[in-house]
Amino acid sequence: MSEAETGEPNGFRSCYDKLRKAVGNIPMDASKSTKLHNLSSRKISEILPNLYLSGRTVSQNSELLKEKNITTVINVSDREVVNYKNNQKFIKNYRFYAMSDTASAKFDGIIEEAVRIIHDSRSKEEGVLVHCFLGVSRSATLVAFYLISALSINWRDAVDFIHHRRFSANPNFGFLHQLKVYSTTKAKEFRNQLISERCLRMRESDKDIIKKYLPLAVFEL
Repeated sequence: MSEAETGEPNGFRSCYDKLRKAVGNIPMDASKSTKLHNLSSRKISEILPNLYLSGRTVSQNSELLKEKNITTVINVSDREVVNYKNNQKFIKNYRFYAMSDTASAKFDGIIEEAVRIIHDSRSKEEGVLVHCFLGVSRSATLVAFYLISALSINWRDAVDFIHHRRFSANPNFGFLHQLKVYSTTKAKEFRNQLISERCLRMRESDKDIIKKYLPLAVFEL
């Protein structure tokens, strides 16, 4: 695709391509077992307490979902799981957001609703699973939107942290661009709508967790 077709200069796209490759390198001190665990699309990854990321297969593992106290499932992919609520009756809240894993797919219409769902469930200390087909790009991007919105974390650090917690997480170029734009335009205004006493306590705890993995992480004001 040419520069005229994308509307983005080649240098700009190159910057994001380099970022995507950069988050493909697991830290040297991470264990091999963690790396292998996170490479599998059949594995569930805990990003933060009560916030999980996975592929489609995990979303249908009733025993695992119950073990993790997951009561909310968000499917952001191009295929809905047939009769999901009927087969997983303990799930209180299920959302399907149709999304293809292409650079042109847009998150604009779902960010605020999805973020609120995730935040409300976590505030109640109930687990949330966000999944796509493999747990690599679409679901990782939606979780990054949540981190940016709820925690005021820099978009690059949000992507990097998710990658630390799930080695295979790797949003595509178009999704990375949307995260950057959102973090500099709409995130702060929306973040103010999420504030509550319980939210503030959870936010500080989450930040402490992130700092263990990314000591230099930037949290926007």
